Amino acid sequence: MPKTSPKAKPVQPESHRIPVEGGTIHAVAMGAGAQTIVLLHGWPQTSAEWLEVMARLADRYRLIAPDLRGCGDSLKAFAGYDATAQSEDITRILNHFAIEDAHVVGHDIGGPVAYAFAATNPERCKSLALFEAPLWGVTSDEVPDLTTLFWHLKFHQDVDLATLLITSNLQAYLDHFYRDFAYTPNAIYQEDAARYHRAYAAPGALRAGLMHYQAIPETAKQLTDLAKTRLAMPVLAYGGSAVMGDYVVKAARLVASNVTGGIIDACGHWVAEERPDFVADAIATHVAGATT
Repeated sequence: MPKTSPKAKPVQPESHRIPVEGGTIHAVAMGAGAQTIVLLHGWPQTSAEWLEVMARLADRYRLIAPDLRGCGDSLKAFAGYDATAQSEDITRILNHFAIEDAHVVGHDIGGPVAYAFAATNPERCKSLALFEAPLWGVTSDEVPDLTTLFWHLKFHQDVDLATLLITSNLQAYLDHFYRDFAYTPNAIYQEDAARYHRAYAAPGALRAGLMHYQAIPETAKQLTDLAKTRLAMPVLAYGGSAVMGDYVVKAARLVASNVTGGIIDACGHWVAEERPDFVADAIATHVAGATT
């Protein structure tokens, strides 16, 4: 079965290096407009996951997609992977571009960072969008603790053991997620998967990427505390029908008062690549509603 949406016409992004303590955050940027959208990627991916969505929005918005610390071409730090620490990276990115405020989008591990930024910097976050994103520590009778549902979440927290075992066949391990967490097995094109393989095969990259999982317990405590004050800004929340389903919107309703979203049909975990038209349209509609 083919992918839901064909690739958009390539748009060449600009690369930027943003200084942070211990190194730099790499980010790509494209487009122009009065509104800025910051897009945070998931694991095992990089900022490149957003290129299809960015190509569909570049005629209307200024778009910035950083490589989260430990990923892609950003610093491979030994610390600073909890959500509130990474939210400071987002602040530095906005300051680098001289941007006062932005709409922030998070996928997968980018979701807790996006939420932490929105909760700690509400004056700089005009809206929040979450796609297939966990909110660690935010649970209820209807919102489960995801670490009890997905085996790899605890395995990855033992960073050194996981790095040792995964390195023996990195490509096969990553391909398991691209294939089995998708609605259709070819959701991520081979050339895109190869790009991610190279990124995580770089020296120190696999261990640094797994540090996002080691930080889950600390991040869970942070988000539990932040959730005591509900977000007032508009929040968009979607899960793919084949993976998180309605988890994302239900979790978002525990932390925010103005939530829309639901389930993306015929979609797995890789929303930006499986359903780029849907995601781009949803973000554009959300941003328009947040700025009227």
